[in-house]
Amino acid sequence: MTSILVRCHACLAAVAAILTASSTLAQSATFPDRPIVIVDPAAAGSGTDFFSRPLAEEMSKILNKPVIVENKPGAGGALAAEFVARAKPDGHTLGLAAVSTHAANPAVNKALRYDPVKDFAAITLMVTLPSVTVVRADAPIRSLKELVEAARAAPGKVTFAGPGIGTAAHVLLEQFSRQAGIRVSYIPYRGSGDMLADLLGGRVDVASDNIPTLLPHLKEGRLRALVVRDVIRVASLPDVPTYKELGFESVSFPLWFGLVAPAGTPPDVIRLLNNTAQTAMRTPAFQQRIEAGSARYSPSTPEHFQAQIEEWRDRFRITAEQAGIRTE
Repeated sequence: MTSILVRCHACLAAVAAILTASSTLAQSATFPDRPIVIVDPAAAGSGTDFFSRPLAEEMSKILNKPVIVENKPGAGGALAAEFVARAKPDGHTLGLAAVSTHAANPAVNKALRYDPVKDFAAITLMVTLPSVTVVRADAPIRSLKELVEAARAAPGKVTFAGPGIGTAAHVLLEQFSRQAGIRVSYIPYRGSGDMLADLLGGRVDVASDNIPTLLPHLKEGRLRALVVRDVIRVASLPDVPTYKELGFESVSFPLWFGLVAPAGTPPDVIRLLNNTAQTAMRTPAFQQRIEAGSARYSPSTPEHFQAQIEEWRDRFRITAEQAGIRTE
């Protein structure tokens, strides 16, 4: 009798597995059957717009279904990441993953309600993007050396604006400050617009953001660039040195952005999205937009991107521990 029950349970399990697989295949065969939403953790008008929206436009053409960017800023990107992590894993809700959402924030905020690895399925790396540290054009600080000198002369008095507590910009600033032996006051912002208004209005001293957001103001002479975060100088700012050139190699690397889906999204949907995104990123329209923003096209397999997320999560965890950064 026991052996019969065991066999029955085994049969039921096999039938359940077959039905689940059949259901998944049926869903995948009709994917997408409605608009796809890409959740962007930055505010509308921020530095991610110049590649997230062109990507959505090109993917829409390929899939013959609307692909929409929905901005959901807040908590250093955690609000957007959590929203994606809790979404139905059918490929219709995707997330714009960043160093902030999948490495920096998890490293410093133990109260996060998502896991950067377990709660997501990686689709593809998209771009690497340098950032630039700037001051007003009429500011007395004219170089990174003078910024360090000013901060040493008045610990905690120099105000440094950036995109949120626990973001990559925040963690890297803390790491740079420790290496330089300075202390500044970090002022977090939800979006680039408010940050720029305060910088240009003289309410903060220094700011750091992605190059596309700041480049028009640099070209028009309202801002002065002090240093670029990248491994090489960028073509749009050829006279601006990198952190590496100035002796701070450990914080001199561009940030990355990619696409993720909720964990449990069917593998064939992930493959379709990977192929679609990479085809979209190879179009002249997308390439022209990222070149104008000083970004570099950097596609990958889902497996490679997953491994990169894990590597950077571990790297930022060490950085946060060394810098003593904790948020709640």
